[in-house]
Amino acid sequence: MGVVYLAEDPLLKRRLALKVVRAAGEERELALERFKREAEISAQLNHPNIVTVYDVGDEPAMGPFIAMEYVEGNSLGKFIRDNSLELETKFGILIQAMRALRAAHRHAIVHRDVKPDNILVAEDGRVKLMDFGIAKTMAPRLTNAGEFLGSPAYSAPELLRGGDPTPSSDRYAFAVTSFELLTGQLPHPGTNVAAVITHILTEPPVFPAGMSGDMTKVFRQALSQDPEERPGSLMDFLLPLVDAYPLDPNSRTRVNELFRHDDHAGDIVPLRRLRPSANIPPEPPSSATSTGRTTAGLGGVRATPVRPIPSYTLPSPVKIELETESPTGTRPPGHGQGQDRRPGADEVTPLTMVKWFIAILVAGQLIWWLYRLLNSSAPPT
Repeated sequence: MGVVYLAEDPLLKRRLALKVVRAAGEERELALERFKREAEISAQLNHPNIVTVYDVGDEPAMGPFIAMEYVEGNSLGKFIRDNSLELETKFGILIQAMRALRAAHRHAIVHRDVKPDNILVAEDGRVKLMDFGIAKTMAPRLTNAGEFLGSPAYSAPELLRGGDPTPSSDRYAFAVTSFELLTGQLPHPGTNVAAVITHILTEPPVFPAGMSGDMTKVFRQALSQDPEERPGSLMDFLLPLVDAYPLDPNSRTRVNELFRHDDHAGDIVPLRRLRPSANIPPEPPSSATSTGRTTAGLGGVRATPVRPIPSYTLPSPVKIELETESPTGTRPPGHGQGQDRRPGADEVTPLTMVKWFIAILVAGQLIWWLYRLLNSSAPPT
């Protein structure tokens, strides 16, 4: 678990998302290793639809951190909850997300946690896949024996049974994400995590009453219990899905054109909302105050938190006003009373004590010299 902050890099004049994990001991080391893994994967892929990682490190007062590209927008999960996107836009988002995931698979990288909250949609329509921190590569595992990583509602049955993640399990999660985006519901419902897991392992998917036979067939195959029965590629799933949905001719032409583009095309699909003004988050009030904290490991980057929220409920960085030259307010987590070592007006530092000692010593020597001088020049009695 971590907290995501909006930060500013004063050297390069750019904003970035700064994720910090406060942990100690083995958990701290594991968090740092996962951040390093995510940075390595980002560098390997260098894809326009994958969030770029700028730096990782361990700042003593705050903990392990990862500095990432800041995406001005919202998670796909929020758009699903708002039910605010037109059908053509939904398919445009899925195609961009497919490119990112396919690029990872071509580099022998399995994401392991594909879900709407890990897909960011910028205000200009660009889509970014994020959170490769638990991705599986050919490198040694960073999980303990028997430990499950991921989100159960989007996890393939074989993962819930303790199997290894594969591209097929990623494609299963992508199919669940597509199902939720297009229908507004999960294929395996449940009132709690245990109920959802039980449904995934023992029951077939629940399809909406109005879903056509062609669409049901596509999803039934993609959500099969048997990985061998699922489509062999993301394209083999998404193309039939688009064909099965009722799109007007112009929209279908535009969507099909996106399929023809290269994975690194970096297309931007305009966001067409059903309710254009109802779902844009309000800007923070101009009177909001915050405290900047210079992070040593990032060359003067200033992290500015607002309402710190656990990262699993924060799919995208908090949008806030950048700090002023003299920010005021409360400290970020980990910088309470006695932890911020910048000396204040009423704080006595070791350096100040040394200065006082030297001043007293010099003053004593001066007084002794004056005393000797006066006594040596006095007339005898």
